[in-house]
Amino acid sequence: MEKKYIYFQPQYVGEFICDSSKCNDTCCERGWNIDVDEATYKKYLQVNPKIAAQFEYNKDRGKYLLKKHPCPFLTDKKLCRLQLEYGEDFLSRTCRGYPRVTFDFGNFFERSLTLTCSLAAEMILFTEEPMKFELVEVSEKIHGGDKLIINPVYLDEKILTHIIEIQLAQISILQERTLSIDQRLIVLGFFLDRLNEIFSAEIFDDRALTKLIEAYESKAFLREQVPLMIRSINFDAKRFTAIMSDLMNNFYGKGKFTDAVSKIAEHDKLLSDFRKKFLNTHSIFLENFLVNELFMNVYPFRFEGQIIKNFGVFIVKYKIFELTLLLAALKNPVGKDNLIALADWFTSQFNHIEVYQRQIFNYLEGKDDILNLMDSLLEGSD
Repeated sequence: MEKKYIYFQPQYVGEFICDSSKCNDTCCERGWNIDVDEATYKKYLQVNPKIAAQFEYNKDRGKYLLKKHPCPFLTDKKLCRLQLEYGEDFLSRTCRGYPRVTFDFGNFFERSLTLTCSLAAEMILFTEEPMKFELVEVSEKIHGGDKLIINPVYLDEKILTHIIEIQLAQISILQERTLSIDQRLIVLGFFLDRLNEIFSAEIFDDRALTKLIEAYESKAFLREQVPLMIRSINFDAKRFTAIMSDLMNNFYGKGKFTDAVSKIAEHDKLLSDFRKKFLNTHSIFLENFLVNELFMNVYPFRFEGQIIKNFGVFIVKYKIFELTLLLAALKNPVGKDNLIALADWFTSQFNHIEVYQRQIFNYLEGKDDILNLMDSLLEGSD
């Protein structure tokens, strides 16, 4: 009997079909580092040395990287010559799995799609209905085992037992459309601060966790408590500018992009009407972006350390993305294609290059109170 695996995933994963005929910017044509492990390289060498000759060994990565871009195995019809001639099993783990991102939690798996795939991005970001999630059984063939890149997640057993409940509670907050995007992030911050206290206590109280989740999923609680949460956050434009400029200089150094983003941050208050109009117009796009970003990066457990500092990374990344969108919108009106391209750029920078997320986390290590950071980054007023 074929083994089955339990997956928790957005419903869109089951609906996604890779179709190169509809893809304006196929992944095979981009200048990404496509690598294969030694076993795959030896298989290529054995089957056809001309295939292996397209790769060279990289000492730093300990893998074989494709020498040329675009991919030399791409046909005129934007199909993979290797798959056509040798079958899907002949593909590297990177090519076989993309754009899927899979995590192994030990007793179940989670899978989502990265926004660097334009087809996936359009499906994810512009769906009017709130993103839905499901538990599904996946066959051995689709699961792929060692044929796919599956990232392990190591969590304390008490967290692992409740991880799906925690994720759904966070998603519920991010999908609360009676609130602005910043207000939802403020509420999420208070939720995660309390979650941090529960998991940091000497004795874990699962009843306290259940009550917390039930409260934040309750419309009555949100109606009564959200105004109090929002009033406690006083947006400080000067601190916002200082933090964003500092972050941009740390990541990119001096340059046109850093200067432009810093200027937008500096004049955020002056541009507040434009900003609010833009964010309201694109609120569904931003909601879907945040939900996918949170789920795909396993926040608030992405980095080892305090839950609330993981939340800090999440909102800092979002604010950099928001400033990037505003920078583009100030120059010219942005349409669907522009928004997809910007989500693609941001994702390739901050999710595909892990060091940037780690740098944000390290930056926040020096901050005593991450909730105070919300005063600098989030605006509670409508």
